[in-house]
Amino acid sequence: MFGWLKRLLGGAQAAPAFSPAAAPSPQRVPAPEGAPAVTARSEVPPEPLSAPVAVAAAETAGDAALSLLCRTEVLDREQNPTGYAFELREDISGRIRSPGRRTRDFVDGLLVEQIDRYGRGAALRTRQVCLRVWDGFLGNAVLDRLAGLNAVLLVQPEFPMRTASAETLEHARRVREAGLRLVLDHNDSGPWLESLLPLADAAVFRMGFCVPEEVSLFARMVQRLRPGLPVWAWEVGTIDDFELARNVGCAAFAGGFVTRREDWKGNSLAPHGMRLASLLTRLRSGVETQEIAEILKHDLALAYRLLRYVNAAAWGLNNRITSVEQAIMVLGQQPLQRWVSMMLLGSSHSAPGAVVVMEEALTRARFLELIGSLRGERDPAAQLFVLGLFSLLDVALKVPLEEAIRPLKLSEAMQDALLHQRGPMAPYLELALAFERGDAERVESFAGVLGVAVGELNRLQFEALDWVQAAEA
Repeated sequence: MFGWLKRLLGGAQAAPAFSPAAAPSPQRVPAPEGAPAVTARSEVPPEPLSAPVAVAAAETAGDAALSLLCRTEVLDREQNPTGYAFELREDISGRIRSPGRRTRDFVDGLLVEQIDRYGRGAALRTRQVCLRVWDGFLGNAVLDRLAGLNAVLLVQPEFPMRTASAETLEHARRVREAGLRLVLDHNDSGPWLESLLPLADAAVFRMGFCVPEEVSLFARMVQRLRPGLPVWAWEVGTIDDFELARNVGCAAFAGGFVTRREDWKGNSLAPHGMRLASLLTRLRSGVETQEIAEILKHDLALAYRLLRYVNAAAWGLNNRITSVEQAIMVLGQQPLQRWVSMMLLGSSHSAPGAVVVMEEALTRARFLELIGSLRGERDPAAQLFVLGLFSLLDVALKVPLEEAIRPLKLSEAMQDALLHQRGPMAPYLELALAFERGDAERVESFAGVLGVAVGELNRLQFEALDWVQAAEA
């Protein structure tokens, strides 16, 4: 947490590139202008690119920013974050509807290109990145661009009831030899799944529209065909779904279950949270340093955390800070407010999933702050950070949002944005939420309201992720 706070307050050579389609030398097929090259495959000749698809592909290639790069956190069995799953959502699928092979190659290639463009910072340096592609894409040389990343390909079949072709099997071997991991992304048993299981690093089950018993049946089927192969659970919507998948042995999880809002009526802030909220309110009202110091001295744990943080080596201080008053002077008023806000958000740090909730809140906060800075609004940018941070305060504390923010005496504009989705700050938060959901229509609407180019959002997302992960490191 010290790393996050230091970043919050202001205070390896890449692996060699690989070519899964290296031998024999493949024939190249012309692709739409600006799109990645597509490798011809021997088992079925590629169909001509239809006029509507060609037009849509050319438009998207010329304006790749309209392809929203959406992410989902990947968690382990203890709900700690281990990576991200990225995919292109509504905007691309809405523009290009043909199910043809070259169209799928184009979309998968665009996904890889976006990751290569934006994903070379701290965010993906220690985390795995999961990308969903179709099995015919395994021989595409554009996969070279994932070299140096801890990349996982979630592979879906073109023909699930057919055994994978010899060419597909060979491409799968080459991709694995080059350092990528393969996870089979198909819920049903059949010739395709069974033929690729010997080459797989895991198999994923999507729980979105399935009855609960199906994940157990899938896990048992995988263990019967390939004993010891990890099973992952995707589209995990609730804590109950997570527990079910965990109990049948699933090893990795993705979905909105950690940040899902439940019925927390009747819950209230714990005493420690109330003290932090009261302290934050006093800080925002501009009270004197001595008064803040007296409050902190009456909370031994909080005073200890503050002194430990300020004395951390990252600050580079020559003299050790030994008093709460000195610590407050070193930080300054606004950084101290941010520190207390972080303490409030993390006051339930021992709860399952607390780390990922904190990361999500920080990422959203930084994303909003960057949007504000992009518009040249320095002071509102700082307020937007707090808006993003507190937009998940109810999830972190497991109390209704209105109850969570009541002691904070936030500005009317911030309360309106958080509780009623209205007012001058609301478009910022609504833009962030729409972007996280991959709702292209609402993204374009709120980006237009704010005068922000949609093409900047993918970049800002990764800058926010990098900011959080660099701090944690």
